[in-house]
Amino acid sequence: MRLNFFSDQRIVERIRENDRQVLGELFIRYEKMVNRYVVSNNGSRDDAEDVLQEAIIVLWQKANGDDFELRSRLSTYIMGIVKNKWLAELRRKNRLAAETGPEENIDENPGGLDIMLSNEQAERVRKALDKISEICRKLLVLFYFEERSLEDISRLLGFANSAVAKSKKYQCKKALEKIILQSNSAGER
Repeated sequence: MRLNFFSDQRIVERIRENDRQVLGELFIRYEKMVNRYVVSNNGSRDDAEDVLQEAIIVLWQKANGDDFELRSRLSTYIMGIVKNKWLAELRRKNRLAAETGPEENIDENPGGLDIMLSNEQAERVRKALDKISEICRKLLVLFYFEERSLEDISRLLGFANSAVAKSKKYQCKKALEKIILQSNSAGER
């Protein structure tokens, strides 16, 4: 199969024109990059394929929205979706593993210590979230846990635009990191 490499903007136009052939082209174009990322982060080739398909569907839906504007390279946009989807999948897998209880998975899961550590880290993050301002807590939960776009967040929280939401997200993330670091060093004493 010969690939036609169109500009990112042309691909978005083709999506808006309902050109279904672009789906396969996107899959082929980003398959190796997504596979490399997912496999290097505890996934399989099948996982990578599933996540890429989901990312392409999200791109298709967003591109057909009224307010969609591609502000980065298409590869960056797709990898952002892939990373969010894969991290959500890893969180889901960790939750399922934790819910089965240590007696049930101690022999089958050599990564039990990893799960315990990630659960401890999640608890630290939850406690730190309780210590930051309400607006920061809402913003970080919307962005990292509900995987909302900065446009959605700016609308929901009443920011002027997504650039303001992005700046505030950075400030809130730094505040959260500072609290976590302080609690970690207090716990080591």
